[in-house]
Amino acid sequence: MVRIFVFSQNLVIDSLKELSFVEPVEKCVFVTTNSLFDEEKDLIRGIFRNCSFICFGDVLTDAENEKCDLLAYKNTYTVQEYYDEIKRIKNRRIIQKITKKYPEYEGFLICDDLGIYRNEWVKARFKDIELKYYYNHPTSTRRYLLKQKLKEIGIVRFGYDKIRTLKKSIRQNKSVNTIDCDVHSGEWNGRKYIFIGRLDRIGYRLDINWTLNENEKNNINKGVFYKKDECTYLTTLHESSNNVVPDESNYEVYYIQDGYLPPNYSSYYLKFKPRNVKYYVWDKLGLQLFKNQNIPAEIMPFRINKYIPETYFKDKVRTILVATSGPGDWTAQKNRSDEDLLVKAFCTIAERHPEIQIIYRCHPTWIHPEHNGVNSINRVAELFKTRGLCNITLSTNIPSNDTDNFRVSFPRQSLESDLKKADIVFGEHSVSMIDAAMQGIPFASVNLSKRRNLFCGITDCGFPHCTSIEEIERVLAEYGTAEFSKKFADAVRNYNAMTNEK
Repeated sequence: MVRIFVFSQNLVIDSLKELSFVEPVEKCVFVTTNSLFDEEKDLIRGIFRNCSFICFGDVLTDAENEKCDLLAYKNTYTVQEYYDEIKRIKNRRIIQKITKKYPEYEGFLICDDLGIYRNEWVKARFKDIELKYYYNHPTSTRRYLLKQKLKEIGIVRFGYDKIRTLKKSIRQNKSVNTIDCDVHSGEWNGRKYIFIGRLDRIGYRLDINWTLNENEKNNINKGVFYKKDECTYLTTLHESSNNVVPDESNYEVYYIQDGYLPPNYSSYYLKFKPRNVKYYVWDKLGLQLFKNQNIPAEIMPFRINKYIPETYFKDKVRTILVATSGPGDWTAQKNRSDEDLLVKAFCTIAERHPEIQIIYRCHPTWIHPEHNGVNSINRVAELFKTRGLCNITLSTNIPSNDTDNFRVSFPRQSLESDLKKADIVFGEHSVSMIDAAMQGIPFASVNLSKRRNLFCGITDCGFPHCTSIEEIERVLAEYGTAEFSKKFADAVRNYNAMTNEK
């Protein structure tokens, strides 16, 4: 008999001590959505005997994750349902593989968050256990869990969808959706544009002189909108929730790319949008994902082309900036353990290269209870402290974020403060690496997941890419050499040439 425990990094691991079992078992298997650090595994080994560890990211192949995304798209109607269905299917397939490996098991579900889908584990005879958590989810209630269970039953789900559609129709007809964000107005080529939301991530790429406009905000909150022959409404992909323009054909709305879009994404989240919404992208590379999924998109007619200047190499690397990405459940290809692999790798680099200072920039959205967990940044800080690594520290320029006033876009100045210190930037698929290159700082992407490289659109231009710690060290060793500098310059030329294409 094997005892299997399932939890996320929301669990206070020390609270596992509260568990007590009379009968001994052959093995204890700990299944997590994140990848446990060695120190966390040692803590567990101090409580249980004969431990084995599995993380979600190691169970399914790239092709299996892609299939999860596709199947979920076929079964859902809204983007939130799509994300939930991706998570459900992914959990079900992980359960099938784990229980096939350990057919004689006693299962315990300790967490139902951060990538874990409770009902699938309960179906597989896993018993709920409540311990101590960094965050107590308000959705972890009997009423919510019953609602989720009922939605999985075909006829109930059909009725739920009908009621949801009716309620949406009533809201649109009898009430006005309001916004509590900035509204800017401007003109380009004689046409009026209204931008809803923050310009933090996109303003520097738009050749429009914007004016903060309270009158237009008041009009929107009164339900007064311009017809499409008078005006175009804009917002960004990350702030599309601010779009309250009625979904009617006589209004024109565009969502603008405001970050790097992996051309090989298997997630279909871009297909979930109002019917009158279209997409604008920065350049030909930004178009690729839309083309791959047969979604109409256009390069912005009012774009400012951003070129990478000549790269400046110092005599040696003294400071590294690691710019992380944000995990979530919008695609099965992303695993929260991917971020842990990057943390572990640069702890190793710090140990091997005490002469190099490493600034570790956790993505501000990590701390959301649905992204990487409220304790995720603290957990990394504790790891650095526990290992006594004086040359790797968290960025002090991460914008503050909290669950009550959560943001997904931030002023670029916070990143620029970190870039001033960096000789080279590493990251998985963060647009921060392109921002670094725009300031003449070299970068290298890193993918340690053994799955597809989500930064392929950039690395295909010829920029350095690492799939192991050894390759990261090779980049550091070759930094500034004639050969490395030439390859990087060639990649810059390729990128700039792509930027000019229409």
